[in-house]
Amino acid sequence: MLSVLDDDIYDDGRRSFEELLAKGEYKSCKEDILKGFKIFQKKYVYKSVFIQMLIVVLGLVSQILTIATAGENEDVSFSYMLIVMCVILGGYFLIRPKNTFRKLENSIGELEGTVYETEIYTDKIKISTLYDPYISEEAKKEAELAESEKQNEDGKEADDEEELPPATIIHLDNAAVEIVESSELFVVYIKKFNVFVIPKSAFKPYEVMEIKNRLSNIMGVRYKDE
Repeated sequence: MLSVLDDDIYDDGRRSFEELLAKGEYKSCKEDILKGFKIFQKKYVYKSVFIQMLIVVLGLVSQILTIATAGENEDVSFSYMLIVMCVILGGYFLIRPKNTFRKLENSIGELEGTVYETEIYTDKIKISTLYDPYISEEAKKEAELAESEKQNEDGKEADDEEELPPATIIHLDNAAVEIVESSELFVVYIKKFNVFVIPKSAFKPYEVMEIKNRLSNIMGVRYKDE
């Protein structure tokens, strides 16, 4: 999972008739996150990059034709300027996905080792944090600080229980939610908002088949194969 959202962020109070398809635990792994993000980019980002580059190429061709057909006394400096702008813009469009991937690769270290529990229903996905090493370390430091400063009103030792983030609930009938399945992962994409990477290894083989068979029928074209 790339990030943790607020509790029930997609929950609008609707009555649920869900059926549990699978439940499992997994430890966050940098390799899985990066694999999932590559799948996301391949399925969604590069499609928009292709359209953007097509527009850039059309702009380049039009300005080149303008220069080629211009008369001797016509000023084509503006066309040359537009060509330079198109080249710069095209380079930006091509480099941006790689830069985004590189930034993610450098920033997900704190997610390594976090343990999640995922429940997949016929109408929603619930992702809960069971253990977060970063939060646990912070809770331990705060408890030690409170104990050393004797700030507990009842004179007891500080409670070092960690406060984990609330569960994330994603409703699958939301048109913005799509799932891409690969040989190893389920990549859940909430359009223009977030990406979640769930390894298949968290579930039993028959549960993986049940997820695919049921959700592909329920979600239709929003459930895709890599």
